[in-house]
Amino acid sequence: MIYWSDLEKDTEKWHAVKGKNVYSRRVSSEEAREGYLLVLKNKLHFFPPLATDFHIVQDDVISKAKVESYRCTCRGPDLPHEHYFIRWKGLGANDKVQIRKDPDKQGTYIIHILR
Repeated sequence: MIYWSDLEKDTEKWHAVKGKNVYSRRVSSEEAREGYLLVLKNKLHFFPPLATDFHIVQDDVISKAKVESYRCTCRGPDLPHEHYFIRWKGLGANDKVQIRKDPDKQGTYIIHILR
């Protein structure tokens, strides 16, 4: 079994599990300021369907979350699209967030924030 504390110390281990049941990203300053974590469109399948509640565990504290979306025209008015996100307070710019599925509890995810 690989523990998150081990991953913080051992980059090789982190790369070994990175693609398996893990969603990770570095937090932008906008995400930190606005209190959300962006979910990339090609990673939506990792989470429950849009607007479906699920649980995220951080340091033994269980929180309810869901993937939400908003329409955007940041690429111009001729290219409207959606952005997907999870509301999450307390993130700092450049934090590395790792979310993995809890293998023992369906619909539950474990979040770890590397500062």
